[in-house]
Amino acid sequence: MIKRKSLPKIYIKTIFCFLLGIIFLSPVLLIVMNSFKPNSDILTSFISFPTSLYFDNFAKAMEVMNFWVVFKNTVFVTVCTVLLAGSVSFLGAYGISHLRGKLSNGLYTLFVLGQLIPFHAVMISISILSTKVHLNNTHLGLIIFNSGFFTAFGIMTYVGFLKSVPRELEEAAAIDGAGVFRIMLQIVFPLVKSTTVTLGILFFLWTWNDLVLPNILISDENLRTITVNLYMFKSATNAQWNLLIAGLVVSMLPIIIIYIAGQKYITSGLTAGAIK
Repeated sequence: MIKRKSLPKIYIKTIFCFLLGIIFLSPVLLIVMNSFKPNSDILTSFISFPTSLYFDNFAKAMEVMNFWVVFKNTVFVTVCTVLLAGSVSFLGAYGISHLRGKLSNGLYTLFVLGQLIPFHAVMISISILSTKVHLNNTHLGLIIFNSGFFTAFGIMTYVGFLKSVPRELEEAAAIDGAGVFRIMLQIVFPLVKSTTVTLGILFFLWTWNDLVLPNILISDENLRTITVNLYMFKSATNAQWNLLIAGLVVSMLPIIIIYIAGQKYITSGLTAGAIK
C-alpha cells in the first residue's frame, strides 16, 4: 500500500509530468489548431482557437503543392529505404556476429565509427558521386544513399542482440538439415522481432523527415519528397500560412500513426541488444 505521507509527492510528480507533457505537445497542438483557420485569422492571432473548422485549407494545399504526387514519392522512397536498409543491416550483423576473433570486432568497430562522420562532411562528395554515377534526380539515389547511412546504426543494433541468441538453436536446426539461409530467416530472424520493428520505425522517421539529402539530389518537381516540397512552398511565398500549415499536418499523420503503433517496441528493441 502507498503511505499517506507519500501521496502528496506522487500528486506533485503527476502534475509536473502533466505540465511537461503539455509544454512538449503545445507546438503540435498549435499547428493542428491553426490548420483549421483561414490565413487572416492566423496572422491576427496564432495562439487563439479557431472560431470554426475551415477545411478548405487541406483541399487547397493538396492542389497547390501537388501534394499527392510528392506524397507517393515520399512513401515509395521511405518504404524502399526501410526494406533495403533493414535487410542489409540484418544480413551484415548476422555475418559479423558469427565471425570469431579480431575480424568480428574490427568490422563491428568499423560500422560503429561510421556513425561518427557527420553528414555535412560528405555532402559535397555525395553530390559529385551521384552526378558521376547518374543517381541525381532519381529515387534510386535517395534509397541507396539513405540506406548506406542507416546501415551502420542497424548493424550496431542487430549485432548486440544476435550475439545473445543461443547457438544451440542454430546447431539443432543444422542437425535437422536446415541450411544457413533457412536458419537465418526461420530460426534467428523471428527472435529479433522487437529490434526489427524498432529499426523499421526509426528508418521510416529518418527518411520521411529528411530534407537535406533530397534537396541535394532532387531538382525535378515531380520527384520531390514532402519535406522538400513544403520547404520550396515556404520559400516561394510567405503569405499562405494556412496552406503551409495544412500541408504540415497531413505530412505528420503517417509519422504519428506509425510511431504510436510501434512505440512499445522502440525502447525494448534498443535496450535488449545493449543489455544482452
